[in-house]
Order: sequence, then C-alpha cells, then structure tokens
Amino acid sequence: MKQKRWILAVFLLFLFAGCNKKPQPTVWEGDVLVYYLDAEEIKVVKEGYMPVSTEGEPMVRELLTHMQEPSYEEHVAAIPETVKLPEISMGSNGLATLQFDETYDTVSGIREVLMRAAVVKTVCQVPEIDSVEFYVMGQPLMGTQNTPVGIMKPEDFIDNTGPDTDDYQYLYTTVYYANETGDALIASNLKIPYRVSETEEQVVLRQLIAGPVEDGLYPVLSEKTEVVSVSTKDGICYVDLSGGFLDKLPEVSEEVTIYSVVNSLAELPGIYRVQFYVDGAQKKLYQTMDLTLPYERDLNVIEKE
Repeated sequence: MKQKRWILAVFLLFLFAGCNKKPQPTVWEGDVLVYYLDAEEIKVVKEGYMPVSTEGEPMVRELLTHMQEPSYEEHVAAIPETVKLPEISMGSNGLATLQFDETYDTVSGIREVLMRAAVVKTVCQVPEIDSVEFYVMGQPLMGTQNTPVGIMKPEDFIDNTGPDTDDYQYLYTTVYYANETGDALIASNLKIPYRVSETEEQVVLRQLIAGPVEDGLYPVLSEKTEVVSVSTKDGICYVDLSGGFLDKLPEVSEEVTIYSVVNSLAELPGIYRVQFYVDGAQKKLYQTMDLTLPYERDLNVIEKE
C-alpha cells in the first residue's frame, strides 16, 4: 500500500511539474492579429487571421466584423452583439474615424476600455491607418473625466488589467533571423509567451538571443549576449546589450546582426529607430558599422523571395 502511494505521489509531482512548465514560442499563421477578450474579460487576447481585403475601408469593415466572431470558445467577442458596427471614414493623415450609434452605450467600465483597446490594436494593422478616434451619436467619445478620449494608438493600451503578474500572455510579432549563408534576414512570425512584468522590447530581444524556432533560420546573436536595459522614447528604442553582443557569429554578416535587432524592434508600435549601447556605454563601432547614430528599419537586408 505504501509503495502504491509513493508511486502516486511521484506521478502527481511530474504531472504538476508539467502543468507549470513555461510555454514555448511558436509560429503563428495569418497576416494580421484580431483582438478579443479572454473568458474572464480582464484582458485582450489575439488570434491570427488572414483577411480577404488587404487595405482601406473594406479591410477595416472585415476586421471589425470578425471581432464579433472569435474562433476559439475561450475567447469573447471584443465588440458584443449589442453594439452596432460603426460607420468608417479614413483621413489622408493615417487617422480612421469610427462613428458609433447609441448602442455603444450598452458597454461601460473596464469592458468598454478593453473593447476600445481591442478595436484600436486591430484596426491600426490596416496599412493606411496608424491612429483611431471614436465618435458616438455624432459627438467625440467622452472619457471618465468628461473630456474627449481623443485620438488613440495601439501603444496607448496595455493588454492586461488583471493583478496577477505571474500569468503568461503572448506577443504576436515578427522576429528576423539569418538565412543559411548569413547574408540576409528571414522573417519569422512568432507567438512568444511572456510575463506581464516584461516589456515587449525585452521579449523581442530575449527571443533574438534564444534563436529561431523554425527550421531553415539561423541565430544572429551570440548566446553570451544579455540585455542590460531597453527603453523607448520619442520613437527611438535605446538598447543596452552586454559585451557578448560584440562576439559576432562568424557565419553571419555584421549588417545582418545589426538589422536583425533593428528590424525586429521596429515591428513594435511606436519604434522607428534603434540606438545601441554596450555595457552602458556608447561604442563607436560594431565591426565596421557605426554605432554612434540610431538605425532605421532596412527592408533591403531581408531575403528576396
């Protein structure tokens, strides 16, 4: 009897250990992400989606419609059926205006904030759009202080409103790794688990250091590289890496290494340039590349299909 109990205890130990195992990054399919709510309605969640429309108002309409039809049972429609989908107008300055009717007022509190966050994050993936404003019955949407909410961008919202910082959430983003010859970058669309205590910049850099999860892609950074700090201000991401960053992988060109970091971070909202530091100081060169100035995204380094 004691032996059976011991065997049961060992089995349960392995069972719980497996349940607590950290989820691993995976590849996600689809061109865009559509945002929904989790079952508890305390945070937004995402699903990959391949839209039929590829630009403009038709794409916005398609994405908003899909936001009422989550593919997974555990997800809740971001825009409930009680809310009629809005009229859409698009400006030449990247601003989309969504005109809701009185049904918008059927949603309030945290639920309304999450719905708004989901809409903005989804719609701003349309190529011509980088910001959104809401109108209700012809008037600007008003916030809690009875002032207009105004123009919104994806970076204005966080995904999680719950208190548990140990829970995992997922970053859907594109990370760039080296091709077989190390002279060009290949995009990898990843679903990366992370804790809410991490920033998205930290998540991207961590995944670059960890290396690719797909066959046919190759590492771009030395495994000795560590993230000292990373922050973003006024569109510039300031990346401070340890001295291991300077240990260039022999089979990867210096240009591929630099732009793997730059192009991957530039996939995040609000990042347009990357400034490098090494162990808290600004280095003059990475091999022959100047590190004193910030780098912008360069699509020419990406392997042509």
